Amino acid sequence: MPDFSPHTPKGKFLAAAGMGALAWLVIGAACLTGIIEPFELKLYDRLCRLSAAPAPASQEIVLVTVDDGSLEAALKAGITWPWPRQLYAPIVQFCTLAGARAVVFDIILREPSPYGVEDDRLLAEALAENGRAILPVFLSAEDRPEEAWEAELIQRFGIPVENRSRQLGSQYRSAQLPILFLAAKARDLANVAIPPDQDGIYRRLPLVFLYGNHWIPALGLAAAKDVLGAGRFLLNDRGLRLDDLRIPLDGRGNFLLTFYGGEQDFRRYSAFNVIQSFVAQKGGGQPIYEPQSFKDKIVVVGLTAAGLFDLKPTPIRSVYPGTAIHATLIANLLHRDFRVRIKPLAALALAAGVALAAAASVMFLASVWHLGIATVAEITALALAVTASFRYNIWVDGVMLALSLGLAFAFSSVFSYATEGRQKRQIKRMFSHYMSDVLIHDLLKHPDKLRLGGEKRNLTVLFSDLAGFTSLSERLAPEEVVMLLNRYLTAMTDIILAGGGLIDKYEGDAIMALWGAPLPQEDHAARACLAALANQRRLTDLRREFEASGLPPVYSRIGINTGEMIIGNMGSSQRFDFTVIGDSVNLASRLEGANKSYGTRIIISEETYHQAAARIEARELDLLRVKGKEVPVRIYELLAPRGELDGRIGEVRDLFAEGLVRYRRQEWAEALRSFKQALEIVPEDGPTKVFIERCREFMETPPPASWDGVYRLASK
Repeated sequence: MPDFSPHTPKGKFLAAAGMGALAWLVIGAACLTGIIEPFELKLYDRLCRLSAAPAPASQEIVLVTVDDGSLEAALKAGITWPWPRQLYAPIVQFCTLAGARAVVFDIILREPSPYGVEDDRLLAEALAENGRAILPVFLSAEDRPEEAWEAELIQRFGIPVENRSRQLGSQYRSAQLPILFLAAKARDLANVAIPPDQDGIYRRLPLVFLYGNHWIPALGLAAAKDVLGAGRFLLNDRGLRLDDLRIPLDGRGNFLLTFYGGEQDFRRYSAFNVIQSFVAQKGGGQPIYEPQSFKDKIVVVGLTAAGLFDLKPTPIRSVYPGTAIHATLIANLLHRDFRVRIKPLAALALAAGVALAAAASVMFLASVWHLGIATVAEITALALAVTASFRYNIWVDGVMLALSLGLAFAFSSVFSYATEGRQKRQIKRMFSHYMSDVLIHDLLKHPDKLRLGGEKRNLTVLFSDLAGFTSLSERLAPEEVVMLLNRYLTAMTDIILAGGGLIDKYEGDAIMALWGAPLPQEDHAARACLAALANQRRLTDLRREFEASGLPPVYSRIGINTGEMIIGNMGSSQRFDFTVIGDSVNLASRLEGANKSYGTRIIISEETYHQAAARIEARELDLLRVKGKEVPVRIYELLAPRGELDGRIGEVRDLFAEGLVRYRRQEWAEALRSFKQALEIVPEDGPTKVFIERCREFMETPPPASWDGVYRLASK
């Protein structure tokens, strides 16, 4: 049956999917309630400021603005605000003279001029002469009776829109039109009412407005449609189609404006200077502005002076002329700068992917450092993706994605703490008493290295026992036995743990330790050998301390073997231990006991010797057949770390090796001579004494012809 626990890869993936789904559901609910939208709009504004490029239409669209300078210059000439209509006539005439493509007014002229009919007539004549002027209409939701001439104008200037969208009704109930005297001379009438977003920022606007049964274009669309050559309008849920040009709209029928940056997005000309330029041109003087500046341009005439109340907040500036908003729409349409917000379903799909990635990072990366790097990488990738998409006019919901990442990270961290944290606490509880802190911390970082449940691995096992401890303890008081044993076991344990070993168990004065598990160690055999040598050195110091305290000296015997063994949790469902079993374990125990037969302190197996040879000094002792096994084992006495062997011991080792070769050839006299020479150097050498005795026995009673040089160890 598959293991779906939260500690397995499958379990972690399922947990990541679950935490990601939970974060996604929370984000989805927040989107449906509109909680996130204000933050998305603020991020949108920030992206607009970061990504705003100079206006590509700066050579095609110019603004003639009634700015503060124009008002001051007119005031000096004795002209107060509002200006007479005839002041706008020279602006229109200058555009006609220059060959401007269109003159777009963003100034509503809905009342007759207070200066009289002649004032309106002069502007009307200029509009008629130009023939390409667009005048503004202000559509409103307020109820107001419509006069017959107004209805006639709406019918005349409405555009033919085939409506296949879900926009069935009109929210506009009245219209403020230019006076008939002026409107009759315009080429088009267009709406200038721009509804802001819910936070008061102007980011988008409808392109067409349904008023009664007629469609009125936005001011910018009216200016651009003739340039685009549009004759047929089709409105559907995907956008507005002008012949073959498809303009994307959002779900509410709004066009998302792409604002332009730079110190000045569009070339601007002071209205009063344009008037003076026309007068100078007609009089043969030098104009302030050359007519060539307006040739083939779309000229937008509007108000930018601070006191004229046509300044609006936009994503790129808190104070932005409404006239420039209309110019921005014209530029967007002419250059197809269509910014599109991704569909809600696509945004939710991206949010699900981000949430899953964040949750998977938490579940699969155990290291805080790695998790931190992954989180920073995910945040950076998210920010770059949102910014890059925006530069290509795709608005991705960055706040939604960021919240998806954050919530998934938070939910997964809580889940991981509740599950992985419990596992880590269990690991620490299991191993803290018999494993070094370094190994425990490594296990906590990489619990996947701990494979419990039983597996076969190549490990090294050490058995240690005090020589004659039973008889020694009978001569001491109980408290002295406990004190001596605790000091001994503490000292030996510290060395084993420092060498990366694991204390498997204590049995009275005996210690069983292993290397290579639960964390893999390539040099487990060498670690065990060096720990055994360090134990013997520390025991030498302890003997002096014991003797100074009036306690008898103690000696230990150690057996080490390397080989395949089964490791895992052994025991019952109520109580179990992490331990090893197998023939290789039994052999290590037999080698510990074999020290009694050879008068040695540390015996290691052939496999241990081969794996640790580069870091130890040892001598071959014998071919040994231990109790319970028929296959002989080549055994070695562990002498010292590599390069630290005492010179006298080195001589004994060489002579002993020479004698051992002759012993196996049954050259008893020659072998005896080599062993005696070794004994003269180190009279207390136990193995040499053993082989001298064997040589003498075989000289008296030769072994049978089948003798293979193997010594059978009768006891454990």
